[in-house]
Amino acid sequence: MPELDKTVRRGGAPVFIWWALASGPLAWTFDLGLSYALTQHSCSTGHYYLLHVITVVCAGIALSGLACAWSAHTSLPPEATEQGRRPLDRTYFQVLFGLVFSLAFVVAIIAEAVPRWILSPCD
Repeated sequence: MPELDKTVRRGGAPVFIWWALASGPLAWTFDLGLSYALTQHSCSTGHYYLLHVITVVCAGIALSGLACAWSAHTSLPPEATEQGRRPLDRTYFQVLFGLVFSLAFVVAIIAEAVPRWILSPCD
């Protein structure tokens, strides 16, 4: 990816790396906030599927960050390491952090979804 190399050499991070870092926390925040806000509505109308749709959409958003991080990881040159001082090495660290961060928030979203699948929102 020549545009990745040019952006990194200028000292910036490409947009898809920022998305890899930000998508997990954003998705988790929306999942937690929307599920909490819509629990009363789901209970009063009987539309329990709404909570599950929110979870699936938010998990998809977090997984898109994981896909962006994986794509960036495969496009980085092999000489990039996490211990160097070059801009390429900082980008490599950001990509690794984005992979772990996105995966951790996908796990958090799934962990919060388990009680929603098992328990009724009206309890």
